[in-house]
Amino acid sequence: MERTKVPIPTDVLEGLEAVRLSSKTNMLDAPRAIELAFEMGHYATALWVHESRKQYAEGVFRGFSASEMETGATAPPNNRTPSRHDAQHGASDRTVGRPSDECKPGDTCEGGENPCVDR
Repeated sequence: MERTKVPIPTDVLEGLEAVRLSSKTNMLDAPRAIELAFEMGHYATALWVHESRKQYAEGVFRGFSASEMETGATAPPNNRTPSRHDAQHGASDRTVGRPSDECKPGDTCEGGENPCVDR
């Protein structure tokens, strides 16, 4: 059976390649890949990985190919500086001040030592 690469938008592929080349994570660690993409300014990549986990996992094993479609996501969500909280909890649709449903009391997503910013 021939393995075909997973087609993804060109800007997403560029972000994934930047994360991979940073050598800061195993690409199988999707939450960390999302976090690094945010930190590196690849917002479209972070959003795509968050919303397309199955395709992302398939692509890690089969490879990715650039497609003509573009995501257009060039700014941080809500036009604010992204945080590790955003990356961990997929907060692209949140507004400032509204807690994430995924954030539980005692979570430490902001750098590992501080509690979540909205708790």
